[in-house]
Amino acid sequence: MTAVEYVPGTWVAVVGAKVWLLLGAPPDAEVVRRCWDLVREDAELDDVLGAIVHEGFRAVGSFALVTPRRAVVRGGAGLVCLGADGQASRIDATGVMTWVDRNLDESIVQLRLTTGGTGPVLPLLSGVVLAAELVVSLGTVPEAVREEAGQEVVATTIVRSVPEPEPESRAVPAPQPEPARVTELLAQEPGGFIASIDWAAPVPAPAPAPGRAEMSETVLRTRVVTQDDTSMLISERGSGAPQVRAVKCQDQHLNPEAATHCRLCGGAVPAQTSFVAVRPPLGVLRLSTGDTITLDRNVVLGRDPHTDDRGNRANLVKVGDSTDISRNHVEVRLDGWDVLVVDLGSKNGTTMTQPGWSPQELAGHIPAVLCPGTRVTLSEDAYFTYEVASA
Repeated sequence: MTAVEYVPGTWVAVVGAKVWLLLGAPPDAEVVRRCWDLVREDAELDDVLGAIVHEGFRAVGSFALVTPRRAVVRGGAGLVCLGADGQASRIDATGVMTWVDRNLDESIVQLRLTTGGTGPVLPLLSGVVLAAELVVSLGTVPEAVREEAGQEVVATTIVRSVPEPEPESRAVPAPQPEPARVTELLAQEPGGFIASIDWAAPVPAPAPAPGRAEMSETVLRTRVVTQDDTSMLISERGSGAPQVRAVKCQDQHLNPEAATHCRLCGGAVPAQTSFVAVRPPLGVLRLSTGDTITLDRNVVLGRDPHTDDRGNRANLVKVGDSTDISRNHVEVRLDGWDVLVVDLGSKNGTTMTQPGWSPQELAGHIPAVLCPGTRVTLSEDAYFTYEVASA
């Protein structure tokens, strides 16, 4: 039987019967309510993922979305998987600008969705709470395995480049919830949604170590993005060329502000203050015909591509005459520094093959992140590959 526990914190945890989500978003954000509506109705993981990315990655910078057999992790969230043999493995998106999507092994008996916070562990049946960690037990964990794995898991959930705090400062007790207060809040909020929890004291982050280390880079990667965060990218919906926050490598190539190595030349990116710049091309699409399309704006590909949106500056690319390809088959979208691919409800579907992975069919109208080297197939004879080094 599945059992869920949580550690109080500042992230939003959405807990259902078969989907668990740890979300870096304000608790009163509309995306939280949308996710809760889906999770409590036992929606599929892809449906919840679609709700998260609906407004783009500026709205939700980090999340861990998990079912018993699949996990999607982005930004500062992580997942620790514990097997019945006591072996723990971690899935995170460290050094990845997009997200990590993994199938999970059937032998996993415990899942720990974590942001690196510590504190008291409290039981949870379902609902929405503020948390630093979710612990989902899928099966019976032997006591000896639990004790041995517990030490290993704690070590793996520490944020990299942040020193482990002294034992006396590790756990910050949070006041226990009063049943009367829970009843009062649930009565005030329709659908059992608690917008804020005043008994969950925030867990302070460990103090930074003296010297540079990599603390500034870690903060940039793991911070929660809010609508008021003016240091994030400037909206592309306005007029003029899209602008982003950037840093430079030693060869003066522009990179995302959290980058440690250049996306073009692979060289180190020295510590520096990020700045606003016109976004450079994010790479190219190399078509099966040998032609290349520069990614300086969105691209719509199909048998006879068109757009009815007069404000859409997308590049329209014809990729064949076969009826296997829809008129508007697929779109490649640029969102900040991210490159997304979206099947536009095509008749015969779209397949994405990432380097080292099996082909995966795209869900209609749900964006998927393209990483360099990914091939997107529209039909047997029509495909393209996303490349960065040629930008």
